[in-house]
Amino acid sequence: MLYCGRPERIAIASRQSWPGFLPVHASLIDAPDQMPVSARPRRQRFGGRVRMAGFAIVFPMSAASAAELARPTAQTIPDTPVKKRPDWTVELGAFGLFSPKFFGAKDSKFSALPYVSLKYKDIAFASFDKGIGVNLFSANGFTAGAFVNLRSGREEKESRRYLTGLGDIDPALAAGAFVKYDYGRFFSTQVTLSKGIVSFGDSKSKLNALGLLEKTEGNLGTRIDWSADVRMPLFDNRLHLSVGPRVSFFDKEYAESAYGITVNQALASGYRSYKPKGGIGEVGVGGSARYRITDNLSATAFGSYTRIVGDAAKSPLVTGPGGSKDQFKAGVGLTYQFGL
Repeated sequence: MLYCGRPERIAIASRQSWPGFLPVHASLIDAPDQMPVSARPRRQRFGGRVRMAGFAIVFPMSAASAAELARPTAQTIPDTPVKKRPDWTVELGAFGLFSPKFFGAKDSKFSALPYVSLKYKDIAFASFDKGIGVNLFSANGFTAGAFVNLRSGREEKESRRYLTGLGDIDPALAAGAFVKYDYGRFFSTQVTLSKGIVSFGDSKSKLNALGLLEKTEGNLGTRIDWSADVRMPLFDNRLHLSVGPRVSFFDKEYAESAYGITVNQALASGYRSYKPKGGIGEVGVGGSARYRITDNLSATAFGSYTRIVGDAAKSPLVTGPGGSKDQFKAGVGLTYQFGL
């Protein structure tokens, strides 16, 4: 209740109807002065009426102003524009890579490689490591698609000491399919199947070290690769770590091309002839660390350890003086990403 002046003035004000106020009954106030209003000086009555009229005007206006200020308006919260993702994402860079000189080699070689990656929305992709592909299905964390990529070969000049007489394995074009499952940002697993379809080498027969005609071609066999990765975003998503197991399965044709030795190759090289069967050929673990230096520039380091198993591990290329069942790869690179 608002109190202003003497109690008898409150009683006078309560008899009138003012907007925004509840009437106060005069009987609730014990007024010590019972002098009739008409008997009071005119100046006093006039002054009281002016003051009470002022309260009647100011208070309702103040309440209305407070309500207006409290009401949310479009100007109180500015609109934040939603940044649209570009249709095309381009990533360019270069990598330095240490890898075995050939399948099953104990010695490593260094390669400086350019890196180019293109991505169109979540539909199509193209890169040196993944090939050219398209996502055919994507829902509830599952993605399935198809691709073609290039399989690397093997050249005698990579290791004259251990490969002379074995001939070259030409690069080949492989086609395949994959299924991937992502559990949020923290886990993913993928199965990939690929089959060699075209050899890019010289399909003519060549003379080997013994002067025998031997036809060389790329690896046209089939392999299945399974991988799983635990992913850890750190430092406000600037650093991304991932690590997990790897398993590879070879069919007979793939195993013979990579780890087998024909009779003519055995005569020319001094190795015994060998025909491996299909099955699990490699098990291991791989991981990577990617640090975002700026919004566009990133540095990446990666590595893997692979253990050759099964019939592939019994190949003279692996058990011989130039071979090893333990295979290591490691690389670092710098890439720049932008949208179109």
